[in-house]
Amino acid sequence: MAQIWVAKQVNWVQRFSNATVGMLANSDAIQLLFAEATNDGYLSGGAQQLTDATVQTVLPAATAALLFSAMGAYANSSQVLAIVAANRQALEMMRP
Repeated sequence: MAQIWVAKQVNWVQRFSNATVGMLANSDAIQLLFAEATNDGYLSGGAQQLTDATVQTVLPAATAALLFSAMGAYANSSQVLAIVAANRQALEMMRP
């Protein structure tokens, strides 16, 4: 007897759609966090710059340098956010 794959395929398409929509929402949220960090001077080296003590309140094993490195992974060397932006049109088609 042959297996009918339609229900499993529909489930996969739904999960893929949900994951894509979630990824786009997270990308947008990260963009807003970058803007906030810039506007509030968290990255400037001034009085408002993030310190290790502040970062370790939330992430005990991290430092400010590690947080800045993670931010760089999004925006600089690997261009994660730019890649999402460049492919936004195709990704948006996964919305229901």
